[in-house]
Parts: sequence; structure tokens; C-alpha cells
Amino acid sequence: MNALTRPENPEQALAQGVEHLQLARRLLQQTLAFVRHQALPWPGSGLARASDDPYVISRFGDLQLRIDVASALQDRARRHLQSGQDPAETQIALAEAAIAAGEALLAAGNAEFELTGQRSPQPSTLHDPLRWKYQLIGNYRLNGVAPGSRSAV
Repeated sequence: MNALTRPENPEQALAQGVEHLQLARRLLQQTLAFVRHQALPWPGSGLARASDDPYVISRFGDLQLRIDVASALQDRARRHLQSGQDPAETQIALAEAAIAAGEALLAAGNAEFELTGQRSPQPSTLHDPLRWKYQLIGNYRLNGVAPGSRSAV
């Protein structure tokens, strides 16, 4: 089996999302500290501090929102998994949570590089590519095709 055909353990998928969120939060905090204490404002901006730059401020707002949404989707997926709801809905909730956590981590890593000039190591998503999760969710919502099946439900 390979990364695209092996069955996914739901608990493991949820744990991976939690790890991605923890890393995203850590990157956000490190980037916040750097911008607050070390970053210089953009030359010609007329600002005394980088933390007063409206673009930098909005970047942190975007990151916080992405992390909060991912956290809420993780909680929702956990509730689905624990309650034994419809397996298709549970798989969709897990996929949505994984995408949100992965995207939050990617955004935090990009912001870290953009605002600090540094890049922390990121976990690989080769074993569980997010692009397939978008297709899984879209096919279920649009065509009623449950995850793992080939025809409409």
C-alpha cells in the first residue's frame, strides 16, 4: 500500500491535526515575539515599530483566525468520532479538520518566514496529501459520494 491507498486510522488522523495545530500555535507565538521585540518597521513606512504596521497586524489577525477555525473543526471531528455518528459524516469532519490544521500550519510557517526571515522545519504531508481531502469533501457534498465508495449515496 502507498500513501493514497492505505486506510487511515481516525484517531491517528485527529492526533496529527492536533500536532499540526500545536506547531502552528508555537510558530505564531515565536513570530509574535520576534515582531514585538526584534523586527524593524518597513523603511519609509513612517512607523516607529514593526508591530504598528497595519499589514503585519492584519497578518496576525488572519493567522489567529485560521488557528481558531482549525481548532473548532478539530473539536467537531472529535465529537463526531466519539459519538459514533454516520461514518461518512465523520470522515468528512476529519478531512475538514485535517485541511484546516494543515492550512493553518502552512500559513503560520509562511508568516514566520515572511516576518522573521527564518523557517522552522515543517512536517511532511506526503503520507496524507491534503489535495485529496478537498476532492473527498467536494465529491460528498456535490455528488453524494461517500468517502471510500464509488457511487452516489
